[in-house]
Amino acid sequence: MDKEIEFYYKTDSETRKILYSLSILWNKITANMDAVLSEYKLNISKFNILMIIKHVEKEDGIQQNEISKRLLVTPSNITKLLDKLEAEGMITRNSKPNDRRVKLIKITTQASKLLDKVWPLYTKESTKLTSCLSEKDINIIEKLLEKWVLNLK
Repeated sequence: MDKEIEFYYKTDSETRKILYSLSILWNKITANMDAVLSEYKLNISKFNILMIIKHVEKEDGIQQNEISKRLLVTPSNITKLLDKLEAEGMITRNSKPNDRRVKLIKITTQASKLLDKVWPLYTKESTKLTSCLSEKDINIIEKLLEKWVLNLK
């Protein structure tokens, strides 16, 4: 792994450098996670959607807009991803009984079992990706990111 990040502009402001660093970090995390998940025909996007559905859905399912809010993506992007997951037999979509315009999403037994199988690999990779950080570092980063997220509009 690179020990120093090459910024586009050496004289760039610190605020742009941190945004660039976060982008690089996210790209590296995604690439590593996708490599682990690809063996199971998953990627980080599909995995995150399935995890939300599995752990948040109520008895009838979870509304599509709720998934969109939790992942901070547009409803149209969620629709495309859900179309793929439905075609792969990972989810089902049913109309809400009293409002046919609202679709309720449920995870299939097949997908739930797949997540149970993949979860240990995901947590192992997560641990590996943060292994260079101490517990204190992790706590500081967590608090700073939480502060940042809560103050963004």
